[in-house]
Formats: sequence, structure tokens, C-alpha cells
Amino acid sequence: MMPKIGRFTSEEAKATFLRVYDGVAAKWPVPSSNIDVETSFGTTRVRRSGQGEGAPIVLLPGIGGNGQVWFRFIEELARDHVVYTPDVIGWAGRCVQTAPVRDAEDIAKWMDEVLVGLGEERVHLAGNSLGAWLAGAVAVYRSERLASLTMLEPSAATFAKPRWSLLFKFLMAGMRPTPERMRKFNRWLMPGLELTDEEFAVAMATMKFRMAMPWDRPFTDEQLAAITAPTLVLFGAETVVADPELGAARARKHIPAAETELYPGIGHDLLWANPEPVIARFLSFVDSHDQVRA
Repeated sequence: MMPKIGRFTSEEAKATFLRVYDGVAAKWPVPSSNIDVETSFGTTRVRRSGQGEGAPIVLLPGIGGNGQVWFRFIEELARDHVVYTPDVIGWAGRCVQTAPVRDAEDIAKWMDEVLVGLGEERVHLAGNSLGAWLAGAVAVYRSERLASLTMLEPSAATFAKPRWSLLFKFLMAGMRPTPERMRKFNRWLMPGLELTDEEFAVAMATMKFRMAMPWDRPFTDEQLAAITAPTLVLFGAETVVADPELGAARARKHIPAAETELYPGIGHDLLWANPEPVIARFLSFVDSHDQVRA
């Protein structure tokens, strides 16, 4: 099956999504500017917040998400750093995709072109869930662009083949996504996250988007070995999506400079259920690998 261009199921679905997206965007708690970056895959919308010396931070959201998902954490993250929160091309957001993203190498090319457009030489790249896999794909092929890589509660297929039961649950949630089903699914996946009405509206509107970004596939030993950037991988010990012990062991064994940590009593909602220690750990890792700050 050939990869296609991401699109909404109808013009009405698109209008609904953009309305709720803009509603969340308007509540961004820090001064920011929007930048539209041209790439060979289309235009990527990037939000720039904060200021500071050193390499900026780039954050990639979890499955189907967009740059607005970081609004709960952006004040803390952007206090001493420039932070870029791009929408992901091929997912619902304010990107305009014009060419298919076929594989992990294309993902890395896309991010490389975004960084060129932003005028940034090196960045601290971080991703949550499926965004952690996207960030990993960038690190496999473009490690020289990264001052550091951080994977927050990586997606099911980042380090191992996902369980069929998990794929089935995702499939069932996506087939007929009624509000009740979505709430139940979210409670199972992210028990420590209570979505606001606005966030839930965005999640529901996103279900009317046909995504066109490659799905996560387990990185091979060789791919992990190609990640030469300093790497931090944080897991929720109780996550329902993957085996965190296995993931941590593979990361430590194959990524040349990897630190891993498991947070007891926390699941896939690692950042949402536990923001203070996770953000503190992330920022201290970033600063320790920044030429200006270290």
C-alpha cells in the first residue's frame, strides 16, 4: 500500500478541527510566535517559545498529536530555553503535506529540513510516545544534528514488537470513536491524565483525520548503534503499551551513550502524572549536554 497524503475526511471535519485547535492554541501561557517552514514534504507549522543561550529544545507529540499538547508544561520548559513545538507533517494540525513520508529515513529528512528552515544547527530533540519513536528515527539518520535525544515513555513498537492485544485495543478505539469509548480508552492508556474539555474536543476532531506518517517499527540493533547523540530514555514502570524493562535493556545495550530510568507506580502518562520530577530530569540532562551550560 502506497503511503498517501494526510487529510481530513471532509471539509467540515477540517473546519471543526481547526476551530478547536485554535481554541487550545489561544490559551498558550507564554509569549510565542508561529513559523511556517517549507520542506520537501510540505509546510510545517512550528511554534517558538522562550529564550535562552545554548541549543534549543524541539518537542514531538504522541500519536496524532500536535504542537499544542505541550501547553501544560511549556512555562517550565521555556523558562531558560528556546523551545520549538512543531506540528507533525502527515498528522492533524496546521501543516500542509504535499508529498508522502515513506519511512524512518524520510522522517529524519523532514526534521533536518525543518531545522534548516528554523536556522538551527543543533537541537535537543525530545518526543513522547510515538513522538519518541519519531525522534529516535531522526537520531538514527541525523545524530550529528542532535545535542541530545530524549525519549519519554516510547511507543509500543520502539524497542520490541507490540502485543496483538494492544494493537487490537487501539484498532477498536479508532474504528468507532464515540466520546464514551474515547474516554474509556484514555483512562486505560493514560490513567493519570484528565483531559480538559478543549483537549478532548481536539482528540475527537483528530479522529476524522487520515494520518500519513509511517508507523513505529522496532529499531534494529544496528539502528540503535547509529544513535551517537547522548540519549535519555524514561519509562513509566506500569505502562500498558510495552515492556519497560526490555526497552531499557535494549537501549542501554545498543545505544552508545544511553541513560535509562523507570518511574515506579507511573504508566504511559509518565509526563502528565509526574510532571515535576520528569521535567527536572529532562532539563538537567539537556543542560549537562549543552556546550553553553555544561
